[in-house]
Amino acid sequence: MRSAVILATLLLLSCIPFTTNADGLQSSGINIEVTHDSLNEMATITITAPVTDNSSLLDDLKNTELVIIRTHQTDAPEIIEIVATGVKICELADLNSECSGSSITLSHYPIPSNYSYYDYWIVDQPNFDNGLYNIIAMDTNILQDTSPVASVENLSASYSNGVTDLTWDYPTGLDMNHSIMIYSHDSPATRNTWNEMTKTIVSSSIPAGTTTYQIDHSGTSVEREIYYSVTLLYPTSEDTRFLGSNTLTSPVWEDNKAPLFIGELSASFDPISDTTTIDWGAGVDDDDLVINIYRSDKELDMVDSTRFIDSVDASLSSTVVQVPFGEHRQSWYAITLQDSAGNEIVELTEASPVSEPVIESTIDITTVTNLGVERYGDGTIVITWDDETGNPEAVARVWRSFTGPITSLQDVEELVSVNLSSEQTSHNPLNPQDEAWYAVTIDAAWGTGQEVWHDETLVLDLNSLSSPIRETDEVVEEVEITFSAQAITTSGIRENITDGAMISLGEMDQNDIVVISTSYPVENISCYGIAGDNTSIHAEMDWALTFNANQSGEECGGLISDGDQEITFVLSWNYVETVYESDNSRNTVDDEDDDDDRLGSKGKESSDVVAVTILTILILSLLIYLGVMMKKQDYFEEE
Repeated sequence: MRSAVILATLLLLSCIPFTTNADGLQSSGINIEVTHDSLNEMATITITAPVTDNSSLLDDLKNTELVIIRTHQTDAPEIIEIVATGVKICELADLNSECSGSSITLSHYPIPSNYSYYDYWIVDQPNFDNGLYNIIAMDTNILQDTSPVASVENLSASYSNGVTDLTWDYPTGLDMNHSIMIYSHDSPATRNTWNEMTKTIVSSSIPAGTTTYQIDHSGTSVEREIYYSVTLLYPTSEDTRFLGSNTLTSPVWEDNKAPLFIGELSASFDPISDTTTIDWGAGVDDDDLVINIYRSDKELDMVDSTRFIDSVDASLSSTVVQVPFGEHRQSWYAITLQDSAGNEIVELTEASPVSEPVIESTIDITTVTNLGVERYGDGTIVITWDDETGNPEAVARVWRSFTGPITSLQDVEELVSVNLSSEQTSHNPLNPQDEAWYAVTIDAAWGTGQEVWHDETLVLDLNSLSSPIRETDEVVEEVEITFSAQAITTSGIRENITDGAMISLGEMDQNDIVVISTSYPVENISCYGIAGDNTSIHAEMDWALTFNANQSGEECGGLISDGDQEITFVLSWNYVETVYESDNSRNTVDDEDDDDDRLGSKGKESSDVVAVTILTILILSLLIYLGVMMKKQDYFEEE
């Protein structure tokens, strides 16, 4: 049996169409009896089937659905309410013997009206559905005194952002000496269940005439389906019959519990596609959830709508963000879970999925280039670079290290900040080092970003020196020379040779011999440029180098080397060739005999010159040898 109580239905009919068809159940003997309990204001309706063995009639009882109508009987009957529809006395499975004489009982709370006596009709459902009232049975003149409804109407509830809003209407004609009660409960409220059901008083002191109320759940955590009822509390009564629309027939969903996502988040930028991939490892299989993605130019401690960039299905584990052209930015990314009620945890903790900062750049040049460092004679260090960023507000930050090339800003010294476009700066170090490395980074806002940030990118040989610069004066280590050297000529010149010496030997002719000697044999004695460019003579593992003054270069770029010891010097002279004339050349002799005598005389003189020269060289060499040996003896005695 399908039954429904339709409340507060007033059908004012000027004319009710009745059918006069006597066939079917209209004269079947079905009986209806209605009794009314005035204390509980409840009517009991009993419907009884006729006692019969008429199988056709019994089949009709099994197959026909009935409607019970409450009316006020006058010359023009007024239907007050439809009490029940789809009523069946017998079920299809009943035996005829079970159906014959069977009865059913219904309880009914009549809605209040302005009358005292009422009739109850039974009509068949098919004709009722077509607007016809085929009265099968009725019970008349039932006394029903019911109290007027004293409650609000059209109660509704909505939930949003942690607040439940209740609204209702006031019917006209109510006494206002009451307060308003609001209840919450887990199941629908009815007249029958109200007294036994568990309910919570939400408020008991709302002034009469109020039509709205807000329930703020910010102080508590809720996630529930809930019903609300609104009643009027008079000094001696409270109408809890729920005859009107002062209770919710469908629950409202209240939910301020935000879903929590705990995990790690990574962000990586691809300069080829200009995209950043955000990866959180694994999604959440829940159709009620979405993942919100946020980005910030600085470290995040909470998220808000101004940093929101996208929402994706919660089942995903990653997403890709396109970085606009012309940007160079440092980004932190964070994700949150949000449910269909809009709940979301916006305060971030150490356990929240927040990425490490990632640099996203769609600009070609964002660092200085061609970094150079130079030391001036007064000790000033000048740092220069090229600026091709096109960012006039950018600031260059200069760094210095003593431990090696600067690849990070750990354990380095910051020197100064200057405008990047100046392309140079300088300083005088208070603690100059033999080896120092320099680097330049940039503070700037780029593209559409307003946040100035420090780009710590360091690339060797681009904005960071890979080789050190010397900040101190260069100290030349002096090597102690343990040997002595001299330049001796056959003309009697004798000069000591020291490192860097420039010695002029004056005029010399073809008969002069030059000897460069040392106090002991050395690895090498050399003269360069002696006969012009790219000419030289050498003596190796010896204590003397001897040569004739008749050299076209008229100079000796000298080098004496003995392992780690080395001296350089320059010998120069003016070569003048001497011509010797005999007495015979002054007389003119015409005959051939005189000529022969003269030739013989000249040959003898030439032989004499050669003999003298050789003898001189031998004597000079002997003297040098004796001198050297005497110096060695003196040296050994000092030792």
